[in-house]
Amino acid sequence: MESLNLALVYFSATDMTRTYAGIISEEITACGSTAELIDVTSYSSRQNSLSFENYDGVVFGFPVFADFPPAVFDEWLPALGGKGKPTAMFFTYGGRTPGYAHFHTRKLLEQAGFRVLFSAEFLARHSFNIFGWNAAAGRPDKDDIDLARTYAQLALEKFSLESPEPLILQRPPAYTLALESHERMKASTEPGWAQPYRAAETCSMCRLCETECANQSFNADTGLADPQTCIECLHCLYICPDKVLVVGEDVSNSYHEFLDHFCLTETMINAKKSKLITEFWHTAV
Repeated sequence: MESLNLALVYFSATDMTRTYAGIISEEITACGSTAELIDVTSYSSRQNSLSFENYDGVVFGFPVFADFPPAVFDEWLPALGGKGKPTAMFFTYGGRTPGYAHFHTRKLLEQAGFRVLFSAEFLARHSFNIFGWNAAAGRPDKDDIDLARTYAQLALEKFSLESPEPLILQRPPAYTLALESHERMKASTEPGWAQPYRAAETCSMCRLCETECANQSFNADTGLADPQTCIECLHCLYICPDKVLVVGEDVSNSYHEFLDHFCLTETMINAKKSKLITEFWHTAV
């Protein structure tokens, strides 16, 4: 197999998608090709235009927030210049469901001119585990890591083909209704239940919460996030060196309600498997 040069573009608020991106990159390198990791988590990182002309293929990796990738990519992805470049996707999720992420993101990438060939979904500890939840706490495990390496090998295989077949996905049931709800959430002016704020006076004012914010939402001076733009990714809380950012107590106390609402148990979540998405019937909501 010829040596390829790939771009691996990822958003990682609490380090899980970054972890998988690193595993995939390592395997690509081990196979004799190269993969440039491009972190687009912060708002500033997405302000410079990306050119993919010098790459043989592009991999996009995102976490799943309430059935969709982060809302900041609804406009950013279609504006990229895909120019028919072969592309793969992967998503990390905390044990409930990847939801509409595969179908929705493939649609956005095709609007940008990318040729999506396959996808994958990987189990990862839930972002809310830092508040005492225990969803997919041990993930990624060995099987997840092995599949991520297989994913990397598949990317090299498919990106080497002269005319690879694109991934076709069936439109998920209730997608239109879910998309409408997704749009309403983005337009809300009310603070979300997982919106971080500063709750201590020991802050060193390093301003990481502000400069690394995914959507220019956090104000280090006031210690508050803008409810209209905050996507509740928890990146600011996760990277705060002083640990002075918190969310409402409802999040910490809602784990069992979360399990009951979605008819889940920890055993069910732990039994879920990461998987490759190469055919239309491999996804379900």
